[in-house]
Amino acid sequence: MQTRSLALSLALVLTSASCADLPAGDITDPQTWGDYFLEKYEDELVIGELEPGPTPLAEPRVVLLITGVTIPAEWFEPMKARLVRDGFIPVVYEPPDLLSGDLFENSELLADVVDQVRADTGHDKIDILAECTGGLIARHYIQSLGGDKYVSRMITFISPQHGLPKAPLAADIAGWPALYDLSPGSEFLEAVNNAPLPANVPVTSIYSCTDEYIQPYKTSIIPGATNIGLCNEFVGHFQFFYDPEIYLIMHGALTAPLPSDAETNDESKADDIGTESAANGEANGPAAGGCSTSGSSGGALSGMWMLGALTVFARRRRSQRA
Repeated sequence: MQTRSLALSLALVLTSASCADLPAGDITDPQTWGDYFLEKYEDELVIGELEPGPTPLAEPRVVLLITGVTIPAEWFEPMKARLVRDGFIPVVYEPPDLLSGDLFENSELLADVVDQVRADTGHDKIDILAECTGGLIARHYIQSLGGDKYVSRMITFISPQHGLPKAPLAADIAGWPALYDLSPGSEFLEAVNNAPLPANVPVTSIYSCTDEYIQPYKTSIIPGATNIGLCNEFVGHFQFFYDPEIYLIMHGALTAPLPSDAETNDESKADDIGTESAANGEANGPAAGGCSTSGSSGGALSGMWMLGALTVFARRRRSQRA
């Protein structure tokens, strides 16, 4: 009975699973949860014939995909296939122990991984696309460990940048250092959120207002970044890995002009676009059930790809329901 109670408590805190739907095995082992969710979503992760994608990149770019807590690398297979189709060179990084360990240490390990990826591919700079807690170690890396010299763009999705209120209870049950680091007020979260974003790396945070686990959803909002909330209808946590429409939003962030590119454009034209983007962002904020945006280091041009991608996302959803 005590073991069952422990399992139920951990399931409620970490996964919101019902008592009739719990993983078998050691529920304090992150791999148990990794295997559990892979099995539940195995049909969604099957890669068949891909839909037509955006125009492939003229020059291939390396994008490092970083998994989060309890997320094995296999989750990124649909995303990898689409990135290859679209001209990227995707590399998946699964941190040790499924990122359940100390997040300061994992941020330092990420620095070594980026150095190795650069050496292996011959690319001086890479892009980062990071899921959940992977987005936190990536942010610490570019803000405080010198990673901004080696990263062109950083995109996080369903990432609890300000922690999770349930993390302390989950940490007491599972004992994972990462959960203590994800507890509001932790030393790690203070380090991440008190450091400025690098001016030379556009940062985008994509999240769902209806995420089953990352709540409150505002924990994903990064001040000074481009924040994209999918809030018009239910969008689940794991949907981000395989939904082709959400992928288009990620692709838009990966192909948005860099600050150095924007500086070469006509300044008055950029100002006009910026005014239009800001107005649209306010009209479609969380209160209106749409997307939310905030100031972006990528500037006004990144707002245009965002609005375009979200328009496609909404149009396809309406078409599917018709």
